[in-house]
Amino acid sequence: MRVAILGDTHANYSWIWEAIDRCEDLGLKTIIQVGDLGITSNARAAERWNKINKHLKLRGMQILVAPGNHEDYDRIALTDTNVEGWQPFRSEILLAPRGHRSELGGRSFVWLGGAGSVDRTLRAEWHALDGKRYWWPGEALTVNDVEKTVAGGHADVFISHDAPTGVPDLDIRLLRSESQWDPADLAYAGELRELFTRAVEGVSPDWLFHGHFHWGYRSYWKHPVTGKETRVVGMGMDNDRHEGLGVLDLYDMSFNWVSIPHKGRK
Repeated sequence: MRVAILGDTHANYSWIWEAIDRCEDLGLKTIIQVGDLGITSNARAAERWNKINKHLKLRGMQILVAPGNHEDYDRIALTDTNVEGWQPFRSEILLAPRGHRSELGGRSFVWLGGAGSVDRTLRAEWHALDGKRYWWPGEALTVNDVEKTVAGGHADVFISHDAPTGVPDLDIRLLRSESQWDPADLAYAGELRELFTRAVEGVSPDWLFHGHFHWGYRSYWKHPVTGKETRVVGMGMDNDRHEGLGVLDLYDMSFNWVSIPHKGRK
């Protein structure tokens, strides 16, 4: 079985449409999305999500999501779980509660969304200007989230929005960008990332796929006690036509980027 891995989409409906079409071309039925899907609750957004859902349903496809930090968590909180433990945002767009466990192609998965926004102060300023919500405190992981995630033990694949500390390539890149953010917001996001790292330590996955940082890369994370290495893949964001979408083969556990060269057929 092969599944698609899709980076942050930020409610870019045309991009999501294109990604679905590309996955259909590749014969992929399951799209794993690593957060900042763009969950909102206004009427215009609802119409667009309904259209995306119909596009998926006609093709026998689903999107499975680890929600990010830029999601309407008030809307998510109103969504009940189904018998398999997913929260249906739409019939073919399923959200993973934090610590959710699932199985695909004989491989075990654990899901842990959420992350800290380094632009939290900026988003509060936007809210003051136009009265719209741009930030939800529900983005923040809790100790209970981590404990629930760790309770199930090892998983083959960890799907998240955030990334653990100690990923060499990512940590170097983040150091270069810190000066543009409010120090208090950096500290807040850093504390949540440390908390997230505790979940990764407890699960010790073979693979970890994440979004949030909008950079497509491959690296590794080494367990501080056992020394085991987890292969880490960061996904590019919407409009990244070369590293915004990839394919994970669950038979041999190989991963490859795939391009999105064509426009959607909307």
